[in-house]
Amino acid sequence: METPIKLELVGQKGELFALKYPGLQIPIHVNQELLEKFKASDEYVVIEHQSPPEYTNELWASSDTKSQINT
Repeated sequence: METPIKLELVGQKGELFALKYPGLQIPIHVNQELLEKFKASDEYVVIEHQSPPEYTNELWASSDTKSQINT
């Protein structure tokens, strides 16, 4: 069995949750349903903190960021 991938819950904005994924500079954003699937999976471990670290809005992808990615 392979070692599970560690995801760190680093913030929440509205209905989206930010997870720090190994090897990525910005977190991935998932809804509640996908977060629960990650938690239930044997392939992932979701680390939650009692007091989450400071999380700035700069790291949230905006529509401007998405348009830059598509160009």
